[in-house]
Amino acid sequence: MEENEIGFPVIYMQPGLHEKPDKLRDALQETIDGISNVDFILLAYALCGNGLLGLTSKQSSLVLPQYHDCLAMLLGSDERYRANLGTEMGALFLTGGWMKHFNPKHKFYEVLVPKLGHEKSLRFSKRVLANYKRFALIQTEADDQEAVFREMKEQAQFFDLQTYRIHGTLDVLRKLVKGQWDERFQVVSPGSVIKLWDLTQAPA
Repeated sequence: MEENEIGFPVIYMQPGLHEKPDKLRDALQETIDGISNVDFILLAYALCGNGLLGLTSKQSSLVLPQYHDCLAMLLGSDERYRANLGTEMGALFLTGGWMKHFNPKHKFYEVLVPKLGHEKSLRFSKRVLANYKRFALIQTEADDQEAVFREMKEQAQFFDLQTYRIHGTLDVLRKLVKGQWDERFQVVSPGSVIKLWDLTQAPA
């Protein structure tokens, strides 16, 4: 926002809501209902497990990127997204923000230690992560990438996993806030609802 000298209000939603799409939808709709006197409400989300379907505003147009997954949005295209989801990659993708709010070691291990102890907690966490081969950092300009990578590497080593870096981009979010809404954005007029789009018909 500062980079693009944009000063309109920003509302930060509770982290982790995308894990429960119904709760995400309810929280976003409540927030949208509380906004007035604006022409556009920008939603910096992908579809997030269909959590944005059905959202509507009586007064404002809703604008959101047309990506099913935030990974595709941060990688810049669906082609790169699909190329990095194969079983060979076997990656749990992370960013600086996700390391803060979706910290694998904390989520899968540390919260269990007081109840289960170290050994049982570690065995449980490794079962949860059994289908992953590595932690993969999507690198953008948003964070100190070396610091984030060091923290991620520490955690990967704790779980006996490999690490990987992949170049990401904030271009989709830049287009969103700068009003550069091309065919990869859905603009929903007041009174209409966000619908599922056909990404097979959209350009990569």
